[in-house]
Amino acid sequence: MVKLRKSKEEIVNKASELGVEYERNYQGCAQCSFGAVVDALRWGGLELIPEDIQEQLLAGLTVLSGGVGMTGNGSCGAVTGSGLAIGLAMGITPKKQLENRSLRRKGYTAVQQGVVNKFVDRYNSILCKDVQRKTFGKAWDLTRPELSEEFVRTSGVFDISQRTPDRAVCLTPDCTIALAAMWASQYILEELEKGTLMGQFRIL
Repeated sequence: MVKLRKSKEEIVNKASELGVEYERNYQGCAQCSFGAVVDALRWGGLELIPEDIQEQLLAGLTVLSGGVGMTGNGSCGAVTGSGLAIGLAMGITPKKQLENRSLRRKGYTAVQQGVVNKFVDRYNSILCKDVQRKTFGKAWDLTRPELSEEFVRTSGVFDISQRTPDRAVCLTPDCTIALAAMWASQYILEELEKGTLMGQFRIL
């Protein structure tokens, strides 16, 4: 059995904390959820990818937040970012797919079990606009600057020191970013214990 520097519970809690911190600092569900998973795992002793590659992936994920380009029409960025982390951990490379086509199914199942099914249970969907409606009672067209500003004012995306009970969703452990990071980290650690991960990870 692999021995990490921190316990599974500590790493999962760290992922949730980093999800809140990264949303406060950077904003954007895709890059923040991905960064929270990868950094929490590294903090705990499991490096999924080197930091320089992580920086490049974060740059790419930045444009996938808000249902892809802030349109709200695609997957919640928290699903996208945390799903990418699970995919890296599973390590189903093109070469491995050519050797065994059924491996792709294992990858699909992994992201479904890790985050997709949990989003469906909680929000009835993984689509950004549906998640907004379930969480806030309405969805915004975030491609329009005035509506994007309204979302920021009313949805809880503000400095953490300004939280109130009625404005506490996005910067608390209940936000989609923190939840997705927590769920993905937990799934990856469980699969590590089972010995099913095939990614190029490193035990620190």
